[in-house]
Amino acid sequence: MRRRADCNVPRMSATNMYLRELAERAALLLRLQHDRAYVKARLHANVAWDFELSGKPAFAAQIDRLVDDVFTRAGADGGAKKKGK
Repeated sequence: MRRRADCNVPRMSATNMYLRELAERAALLLRLQHDRAYVKARLHANVAWDFELSGKPAFAAQIDRLVDDVFTRAGADGGAKKKGK
């Protein structure tokens, strides 16, 4: 059987995939003007729900740093004004 042409695309590890997805969610929530504390709480809750049957994944410990990085890249608190609901 022949391999598909796109088989040379580098594969991303599952952990890197989840971290990238979390960074994208953090950036989206920042653009929606949620504050840093809300974004951290929301992402922690999302991961807890996603992995409630299998246990907390190791990468969950990186969420706070990841959110801080997203907000720092956007400049201070990214101009976020709205508090989480």
